[in-house]
Amino acid sequence: MLKGATTFRLVDTAVVTADPALVERFLLDPGCLRRWNPIPERNYQVSTAVLQLGTSIESTVRVGPLRFSFVNIVSDHVPGRRLGMRTTKGVVDLLVTITWDQVEGGTRIEKVVDGRFTESKAWLWRLLEPAARRSARNALETLGRMIETGDYEFTVPSQLTPHPPRCPLESPPDFF
Repeated sequence: MLKGATTFRLVDTAVVTADPALVERFLLDPGCLRRWNPIPERNYQVSTAVLQLGTSIESTVRVGPLRFSFVNIVSDHVPGRRLGMRTTKGVVDLLVTITWDQVEGGTRIEKVVDGRFTESKAWLWRLLEPAARRSARNALETLGRMIETGDYEFTVPSQLTPHPPRCPLESPPDFF
């Protein structure tokens, strides 16, 4: 059994052949989040139409036979640059930071997951590490593939891009 708290960091990057505004819109749309974040079971409940400071995201995550409930809060959003989320309830303390920058050929996206298991739960990291690394790696691959192939529908309108939203709201929320 591991002694003391266990911390970890997962870093993944990808270059997507898309404009940064489209990438940002994709990252802030809860419907898109459900599809590119590759966790086997997700029961998402999102408190706002788009991700913004203070948005809560409740979900149940399944890893093998284990199920974990999480509540994440959008704790940082710098328009055009960065989105940050942290757990307020969950088996592990997480800080997820996604940044995006325009580069030649598209947009470079980086996802950093900093995590901490308390001493009493540190043993779980050995069990969950393979799935966590696989999930982190697959997330950006899925996001890139969806954007590049157009395999998505936005769930809310936005002023970030002219793409048709195919959604019930007729105008973008003020904060988007």
